[in-house]
Amino acid sequence: MTGTPNKTILDEADAAGKWFHAKKMRPIWAKKLVLAQTVKTLEGEEQVEAGHFLCRGEAGDIWPQTEDDLNRRYTATHEIDAEGWQKYQPELNAKGVMATQIDHPFSIESSWGRLSGKAGDFLLKNFEDRDTAYPADVWIVDQILFGRTYTAIQ
Repeated sequence: MTGTPNKTILDEADAAGKWFHAKKMRPIWAKKLVLAQTVKTLEGEEQVEAGHFLCRGEAGDIWPQTEDDLNRRYTATHEIDAEGWQKYQPELNAKGVMATQIDHPFSIESSWGRLSGKAGDFLLKNFEDRDTAYPADVWIVDQILFGRTYTAIQ
């Protein structure tokens, strides 16, 4: 598949051989969007459809997620804050992600739009895509946030 927009960075990541298995270990907050909107994340502006969720990490970082992905990765709690954000805990049986740290600024095309990472940020893909050269779903996590919220799995 040579038509993938992320071929160069994925080929580089594969050649480096530093992908590792990780799981998110910290809770998030999420809220369902009633209207479509553009959301500013740490990695760029993303177009989010009505019915999808906005997720907020413990550092206040925001990102979109589909309802299916949210429910596959997290379990809703009964805790809801004053602004309507519901707390979600990482799903204990979730398979996690494959991650690799990129040592230079980079950008990718995601289903949400163009995302940019800084030197040291992490490129992630679903664990199920560990053997897929050019997965459809890849994203970027800031290196500080990755260190605070993910744990490497042996």
